[in-house]
Amino acid sequence: MTHVFAFSSPIIDYHALAPELVLAAGICTVLLVDLFVPEHRRWITGTLSGMFMLAALLPVVTLAVIGDDMRSVISGPGITGRYVVDNFALVLKALFLLSGYVVVLLSTNQMEEGGYYQGEYYVLLMSSVLGMVMIASARDLVSLFVALEFLSIPAYMMAAWKKRDRKSNEAGVKYYLLGVFASAVMLYGMSLLYGIAGSTLLTDIGEKVTLDGDKVGIQVVGIVFVIVGFAFKISAVPFHSWAPDTYEGAPTPVTAFLSVPSSA
Repeated sequence: MTHVFAFSSPIIDYHALAPELVLAAGICTVLLVDLFVPEHRRWITGTLSGMFMLAALLPVVTLAVIGDDMRSVISGPGITGRYVVDNFALVLKALFLLSGYVVVLLSTNQMEEGGYYQGEYYVLLMSSVLGMVMIASARDLVSLFVALEFLSIPAYMMAAWKKRDRKSNEAGVKYYLLGVFASAVMLYGMSLLYGIAGSTLLTDIGEKVTLDGDKVGIQVVGIVFVIVGFAFKISAVPFHSWAPDTYEGAPTPVTAFLSVPSSA
Protein backbone atom coordinates (compact mmCIF):
# COMPACT_ATOMS: atom_id res chain seq x y z
CA MET A 1 0.00 0.00 0.00
CA THR A 2 1.44 3.33 -1.04
CA HIS A 3 1.08 6.30 1.27
CA VAL A 4 1.08 9.73 -0.32
CA PHE A 5 2.01 12.60 1.95
CA ALA A 6 0.64 15.92 0.80
CA PHE A 7 2.85 18.92 1.44
CA SER A 8 1.39 22.38 1.38
CA SER A 9 3.79 25.29 1.33
CA PRO A 10 3.13 28.01 3.91
CA ILE A 11 1.44 31.23 2.88
CA ILE A 12 3.59 34.27 3.69
CA ASP A 13 2.14 37.75 4.08
CA TYR A 14 5.03 39.77 2.68
CA HIS A 15 3.40 43.08 3.54
CA ALA A 16 3.25 42.12 7.21
CA LEU A 17 6.82 40.79 6.99
CA ALA A 18 8.12 43.88 5.17
CA PRO A 19 9.80 45.61 8.18
CA GLU A 20 11.91 42.53 8.86
CA LEU A 21 12.74 42.09 5.17
CA VAL A 22 13.81 45.72 4.82
CA LEU A 23 16.11 45.45 7.84
CA ALA A 24 17.58 42.18 6.52
CA ALA A 25 18.21 43.85 3.15
CA GLY A 26 19.83 46.77 4.97
CA ILE A 27 22.17 44.45 6.86
CA CYS A 28 23.32 42.81 3.61
CA THR A 29 23.68 46.18 1.86
CA VAL A 30 25.78 47.72 4.63
CA LEU A 31 28.01 44.64 4.69
CA LEU A 32 28.64 44.90 0.95
CA VAL A 33 29.20 48.66 1.03
CA ASP A 34 31.65 48.31 3.91
CA LEU A 35 33.52 45.66 1.94
CA PHE A 36 34.03 47.71 -1.23
CA VAL A 37 34.00 51.37 -0.13
CA PRO A 38 37.36 52.99 0.78
CA GLU A 39 38.00 53.48 4.48
CA HIS A 40 37.75 57.27 4.37
CA ARG A 41 34.22 57.00 2.94
CA ARG A 42 32.82 54.37 5.28
CA TRP A 43 30.78 57.02 7.06
CA ILE A 44 28.23 56.22 4.39
CA THR A 45 27.39 52.99 6.22
CA GLY A 46 25.83 55.04 9.01
CA THR A 47 23.75 57.01 6.51
CA LEU A 48 22.55 53.81 4.86
CA SER A 49 21.66 52.29 8.23
CA GLY A 50 19.53 55.29 9.13
CA MET A 51 17.81 55.19 5.74
CA PHE A 52 16.94 51.52 6.10
CA MET A 53 15.61 52.09 9.62
CA LEU A 54 13.24 54.73 8.26
CA ALA A 55 12.39 52.59 5.23
CA ALA A 56 11.40 49.73 7.56
CA LEU A 57 9.07 52.15 9.32
CA LEU A 58 7.03 52.76 6.15
CA PRO A 59 5.32 49.32 6.03
CA VAL A 60 4.60 49.66 9.75
CA VAL A 61 2.69 52.87 8.97
CA THR A 62 0.82 51.32 6.03
CA LEU A 63 -0.15 48.30 8.13
CA ALA A 64 -1.46 50.63 10.82
CA VAL A 65 -3.49 52.57 8.23
CA ILE A 66 -5.08 49.37 6.93
CA GLY A 67 -6.21 48.69 10.48
CA ASP A 68 -6.45 44.88 10.57
CA ASP A 69 -6.80 43.63 14.13
CA MET A 70 -4.41 40.71 13.61
CA ARG A 71 -2.57 39.21 10.65
CA SER A 72 -0.72 35.92 10.75
CA VAL A 73 2.54 36.58 8.92
CA ILE A 74 3.06 32.89 8.09
CA SER A 75 0.01 30.67 7.64
CA GLY A 76 -0.13 26.93 7.19
CA PRO A 77 -0.83 23.66 9.00
CA GLY A 78 0.60 23.91 12.51
CA ILE A 79 2.24 27.32 12.05
CA THR A 80 -0.64 29.80 11.83
CA GLY A 81 -0.62 32.32 14.67
CA ARG A 82 2.99 31.77 15.70
CA TYR A 83 4.25 35.00 14.16
CA VAL A 84 1.61 37.71 13.93
CA VAL A 85 1.15 41.43 13.43
CA ASP A 86 -1.44 43.23 15.54
CA ASN A 87 -1.86 46.81 16.73
CA PHE A 88 0.33 46.31 19.79
CA ALA A 89 3.10 44.76 17.68
CA LEU A 90 2.96 47.71 15.27
CA VAL A 91 3.35 50.21 18.11
CA LEU A 92 6.37 48.31 19.45
CA LYS A 93 7.95 48.01 16.01
CA ALA A 94 7.57 51.73 15.40
CA LEU A 95 9.17 52.54 18.76
CA PHE A 96 12.04 50.12 18.17
CA LEU A 97 12.77 51.43 14.67
CA LEU A 98 12.66 55.06 15.77
CA SER A 99 14.93 54.26 18.72
CA GLY A 100 17.35 52.49 16.39
CA TYR A 101 17.37 55.51 14.09
CA VAL A 102 18.15 57.82 17.02
CA VAL A 103 21.03 55.53 18.06
CA VAL A 104 22.39 55.71 14.51
CA LEU A 105 22.35 59.52 14.73
CA LEU A 106 24.12 59.39 18.09
CA SER A 107 26.72 56.96 16.77
CA THR A 108 27.77 58.69 13.56
CA ASN A 109 30.29 61.19 14.94
CA GLN A 110 31.61 58.93 17.68
CA MET A 111 32.29 56.01 15.34
CA GLU A 112 34.01 58.25 12.78
CA GLU A 113 36.08 60.34 15.18
CA GLY A 114 37.06 57.40 17.38
CA GLY A 115 38.47 55.40 14.48
CA TYR A 116 36.17 52.44 15.18
CA TYR A 117 34.99 49.89 12.66
CA GLN A 118 31.87 51.56 11.31
CA GLY A 119 30.34 49.05 8.92
CA GLU A 120 30.45 46.16 11.36
CA TYR A 121 29.01 48.34 14.12
CA TYR A 122 25.98 49.36 12.08
CA VAL A 123 25.44 45.77 10.93
CA LEU A 124 25.34 44.65 14.56
CA LEU A 125 23.03 47.53 15.50
CA MET A 126 20.60 46.73 12.69
CA SER A 127 20.72 43.03 13.58
CA SER A 128 19.85 43.85 17.17
CA VAL A 129 16.96 46.08 16.06
CA LEU A 130 15.79 43.26 13.78
CA GLY A 131 15.66 40.99 16.82
CA MET A 132 13.57 43.58 18.67
CA VAL A 133 11.15 43.85 15.75
CA MET A 134 10.85 40.06 15.66
CA ILE A 135 10.08 39.92 19.39
CA ALA A 136 7.09 42.21 18.84
CA SER A 137 5.47 39.63 16.52
CA ALA A 138 6.57 36.41 18.22
CA ARG A 139 3.72 34.35 19.69
CA ASP A 140 5.68 31.13 20.04
CA LEU A 141 8.43 30.09 22.47
CA VAL A 142 10.86 29.11 19.71
CA SER A 143 10.46 32.30 17.66
CA LEU A 144 10.53 34.35 20.87
CA PHE A 145 13.81 32.80 22.02
CA VAL A 146 15.44 33.11 18.59
CA ALA A 147 14.38 36.76 18.35
CA LEU A 148 15.68 37.47 21.84
CA GLU A 149 19.08 36.00 20.98
CA PHE A 150 19.07 37.96 17.71
CA LEU A 151 18.77 41.04 19.90
CA SER A 152 21.27 39.99 22.57
CA ILE A 153 24.25 38.54 20.68
CA PRO A 154 25.03 41.71 18.66
CA ALA A 155 24.55 43.77 21.83
CA TYR A 156 27.28 41.76 23.61
CA MET A 157 29.75 42.77 20.92
CA MET A 158 28.64 46.40 20.77
CA ALA A 159 29.12 46.76 24.53
CA ALA A 160 32.83 45.97 24.07
CA TRP A 161 33.24 48.04 20.90
CA LYS A 162 35.97 50.27 22.40
CA LYS A 163 38.41 47.37 22.30
CA ARG A 164 41.38 49.43 23.56
CA ASP A 165 39.43 50.45 26.65
CA ARG A 166 39.63 48.00 29.57
CA LYS A 167 36.30 49.18 30.96
CA SER A 168 34.62 48.52 27.64
CA ASN A 169 36.12 45.03 27.49
CA GLU A 170 34.95 44.40 31.04
CA ALA A 171 31.48 45.64 30.12
CA GLY A 172 31.27 43.27 27.18
CA VAL A 173 32.47 40.25 29.15
CA LYS A 174 30.10 40.86 32.07
CA TYR A 175 27.17 41.44 29.78
CA TYR A 176 27.99 38.32 27.78
CA LEU A 177 28.43 35.99 30.77
CA LEU A 178 25.28 37.10 32.55
CA GLY A 179 23.36 37.21 29.27
CA VAL A 180 24.31 33.61 28.48
CA PHE A 181 23.31 32.58 31.99
CA ALA A 182 19.95 34.33 31.59
CA SER A 183 19.39 32.63 28.23
CA ALA A 184 20.12 29.22 29.72
CA VAL A 185 17.75 29.77 32.66
CA MET A 186 15.00 31.06 30.39
CA LEU A 187 15.42 28.23 27.89
CA TYR A 188 15.18 25.66 30.67
CA GLY A 189 11.97 27.29 31.89
CA MET A 190 10.59 27.26 28.35
CA SER A 191 11.39 23.56 28.01
CA LEU A 192 9.44 22.84 31.20
CA LEU A 193 6.44 24.79 29.93
CA TYR A 194 6.60 22.96 26.61
CA GLY A 195 6.72 19.63 28.42
CA ILE A 196 3.57 20.55 30.36
CA ALA A 197 1.57 22.10 27.51
CA GLY A 198 2.79 19.93 24.65
CA SER A 199 3.00 23.05 22.49
CA THR A 200 5.25 26.06 22.06
CA LEU A 201 2.37 28.35 21.11
CA LEU A 202 1.82 30.95 23.84
CA THR A 203 -1.97 30.70 23.68
CA ASP A 204 -1.83 26.92 24.14
CA ILE A 205 0.53 27.31 27.09
CA GLY A 206 -1.83 29.86 28.64
CA GLU A 207 -4.67 27.34 28.42
CA LYS A 208 -2.72 24.32 29.70
CA VAL A 209 -0.71 25.94 32.51
CA THR A 210 -3.42 26.34 35.14
CA LEU A 211 -1.30 26.15 38.32
CA ASP A 212 -3.37 23.32 39.75
CA GLY A 213 -3.22 19.54 39.77
CA ASP A 214 -0.22 17.31 40.39
CA LYS A 215 2.12 19.28 38.07
CA VAL A 216 1.80 22.62 39.81
CA GLY A 217 5.40 22.49 41.10
CA ILE A 218 6.88 22.06 37.61
CA GLN A 219 4.59 24.77 36.27
CA VAL A 220 5.74 27.24 38.91
CA VAL A 221 9.41 26.42 38.30
CA GLY A 222 8.99 26.87 34.54
CA ILE A 223 7.24 30.22 34.91
CA VAL A 224 9.76 31.48 37.49
CA PHE A 225 12.73 30.49 35.31
CA VAL A 226 11.29 32.29 32.29
CA ILE A 227 10.58 35.41 34.35
CA VAL A 228 14.08 35.36 35.88
CA GLY A 229 15.65 34.99 32.43
CA PHE A 230 13.70 37.97 31.09
CA ALA A 231 14.48 39.97 34.24
CA PHE A 232 18.22 39.47 33.68
CA LYS A 233 17.84 40.53 30.04
CA ILE A 234 16.08 43.80 30.88
CA SER A 235 18.14 44.46 34.04
CA ALA A 236 15.09 44.40 36.31
CA VAL A 237 15.73 44.62 40.07
CA PRO A 238 17.17 42.50 41.68
CA PHE A 239 18.76 41.02 38.52
CA HIS A 240 20.48 44.22 37.42
CA SER A 241 24.00 43.64 38.79
CA TRP A 242 25.53 43.68 35.30
CA ALA A 243 23.96 47.00 34.27
CA PRO A 244 26.13 49.66 36.03
CA ASP A 245 29.50 48.35 34.80
CA THR A 246 28.15 47.61 31.34
CA TYR A 247 26.55 51.03 30.93
CA GLU A 248 29.72 52.74 32.17
CA GLY A 249 32.11 50.87 29.90
CA ALA A 250 30.08 50.70 26.70
CA PRO A 251 30.17 53.53 24.14
CA THR A 252 27.58 56.20 24.92
CA PRO A 253 25.25 55.36 21.98
CA VAL A 254 25.37 51.68 22.95
CA THR A 255 24.53 52.58 26.55
CA ALA A 256 21.52 54.51 25.26
CA PHE A 257 20.51 51.52 23.16
CA LEU A 258 20.90 49.00 26.00
CA SER A 259 19.16 51.12 28.62
CA VAL A 260 16.09 52.19 26.63
CA PRO A 261 14.88 50.26 23.54
CA SER A 262 16.43 46.86 24.31
CA SER A 263 15.01 46.94 27.84
CA ALA A 264 11.54 47.92 26.70
